[in-house]
Amino acid sequence: MTAALLDLLPAIAAREAAHPEAYPALSVSDLYAANIPAMPFPPALGGTGASCRDATEAIELLATASPSLALMLSMPLGFAGMVAMDIAAPDAEWQRRWLAQKELVAKDFAAGRIYAACNSEKGAGGSLAATKTVAAKDPGGVFRLTGEKILASSGRNASVFFSTAKADPGELPGTGVVEFFLVDVDQPGVTVLADWNGFGMRSSESQSVVYDGAPASGIVGFPDFIARTGPLQYFFCLFAAIPLGCAKTILDALGKPAPSSPAVRLRLAEAQMRYEALRAYLQETAGQFRPAAGPAYAARVMRTKTYVTQEATKLCAELFALSGGRHYSRSSPVARAFADAFAGTALRPPLSLGLDTLVEQFNLEPAD
Repeated sequence: MTAALLDLLPAIAAREAAHPEAYPALSVSDLYAANIPAMPFPPALGGTGASCRDATEAIELLATASPSLALMLSMPLGFAGMVAMDIAAPDAEWQRRWLAQKELVAKDFAAGRIYAACNSEKGAGGSLAATKTVAAKDPGGVFRLTGEKILASSGRNASVFFSTAKADPGELPGTGVVEFFLVDVDQPGVTVLADWNGFGMRSSESQSVVYDGAPASGIVGFPDFIARTGPLQYFFCLFAAIPLGCAKTILDALGKPAPSSPAVRLRLAEAQMRYEALRAYLQETAGQFRPAAGPAYAARVMRTKTYVTQEATKLCAELFALSGGRHYSRSSPVARAFADAFAGTALRPPLSLGLDTLVEQFNLEPAD
């Protein structure tokens, strides 16, 4: 699958350079034709059984050509990794639904339907507990979502949003703090705004969405799915790979060919070592992913995501400053990579939330 992605990169990079602010429809189509978003599914469901580490490496590689596209791909790729998890439901009926859902989602991926995240909310700060969107059953037993979301990747180009919402335990016994609900984008009750105006990630179409009694096809998995399975850690590994890809882009632009100044070559050599260390840290953490890994691993992922995102973005800033005036233009790949490193990646979840969580959970005792 890495070879297939490598083959696509030159065309993706060329389109990104030519139209950095336009939704990359052709590049998205190429990714689906190459089956990249479905790679975490087992072969029986049309994938290759790719691990979280494999998916993380793919996102970093794609980010070297188009960080915006890498951000968009991380949503269906992470969703496929979540649905592909081999974990049992709480009872036989939920297990039947869970297996049927896996097959349906895999068929949607094969048909090129785009599953996009629509979870963030103003003022929530990335906290699930602060989610205000609610899901209530109508007389026919269908859950309907009401609330407002921001940063819905792919915008109206998405086919299905997976959205967090709170359910009443009386209507969904065993529900967790929130559940992921599946909502078809093109239906009444779903309004996708056109308010995205990011500093970077310009082509990601990360629009706001208003739900007004929007019908959901169901929840992802089973009640309390997020707490039972720990899928967010998969996404966090993918998100952290994006600023790494940005750093790699800037390093390559400044270091090939090698500059004549020994002082600049030394700075770039130091930057290369920092990049390689961050990459190794992220890959090791992603390589340890497993369903229901527990709080110790969740804390490890939060540390990794926070540190790699923070340091990779800092590295991009330092390299941009080192690059000089020749890259100080909107059309410069270095400038675009610099902006993209700041935009979106540190906000999923917010860096401030990551730091607060690290302080709250700080513990050097060995994990059980």
